[in-house]
Amino acid sequence: MSLRFADALQACLNQIPPGKVATCGAVARALGDVRAARAVAEWLRNHPDTMGSHRVVRADGRSILPDAERDLEREGETDSGGHASHSRFLDALPEAPLLQELRDEQRRLATQIRERDENSPIERFGGADVSYLGDLAFAVAVTVDAESLEPTEIVIRRTVVDFPYIPTYLAFREFPGIRAALGGLRRKPDVLFIDGHGRLHPLLFGFACYAGTKLDLPTIGIAKHPLAGRTVPSAGAPKDVAPIRLEGSVRGYAWRPPRASRPIYVSVGHRVSLNGALALTRRATREKYPEPLRVADRISKEEKSKNRERSASERAARTRPPAQSSQGI
Repeated sequence: MSLRFADALQACLNQIPPGKVATCGAVARALGDVRAARAVAEWLRNHPDTMGSHRVVRADGRSILPDAERDLEREGETDSGGHASHSRFLDALPEAPLLQELRDEQRRLATQIRERDENSPIERFGGADVSYLGDLAFAVAVTVDAESLEPTEIVIRRTVVDFPYIPTYLAFREFPGIRAALGGLRRKPDVLFIDGHGRLHPLLFGFACYAGTKLDLPTIGIAKHPLAGRTVPSAGAPKDVAPIRLEGSVRGYAWRPPRASRPIYVSVGHRVSLNGALALTRRATREKYPEPLRVADRISKEEKSKNRERSASERAARTRPPAQSSQGI
């Protein structure tokens, strides 16, 4: 990957001359995928100092940034509501195809996935999850004993996020933090559960596949919501399991864990079979969600909450008036 998201986005905005504007969709297409349109808007709102950001508008000509109307008016024609006139719209921008590069990487790595079980003993399950606070990521890696499901090791890492959430590109947002947390473990897990899809992905290569190939670990994708494929009835499947077909094959299962009102979606990440993935997920789950993921999710949210409270306290301390001296009273 030759460019970070911020660099690729800036390269696109540099191609919008004064007097012209472009929609989020046009910018996203220049980045390589129109799915990124919403991410472009959210990124610019969170980074309003990005050069040229006032020239990115909605389809009706309104600026993405709330206070950019004056800049739009200074550079060209606007209507009475401060909307850029459609004569200023650029239909397309020169490509800075970061997302196309990432797609190519996904397709290349997808050929390396191994969907078969290994004979190694499984003594520790692992799980990793991330919570976000602005540009900060709180990544947690957890291992639990495969028999008792009690935690054996927990590592927390705080990293800076440089990639937004874009559907089907989750790996490129979450993996840096998770890799940092997993790197702090004294002993690697024998199987790693990832909070995201594996083969149940439009490219058959979700976050669990990406993490598995990059880390060379057996991985299983666990997701709360479906992304691709359709559930099909199966007379031979247990009552709590529904197979999910994608591109002509069963690629995952919707499984309802104990005490859960909704199913979770289980799929192969790497170095495990689909039936093996389901069996290991059952084994790692007490109720509702695999235990290593449940613990990692809870701790990452606690870290996020603590940092939010700390930031609020620091802001309050900065704005608090200084105490008056009692001398001379």
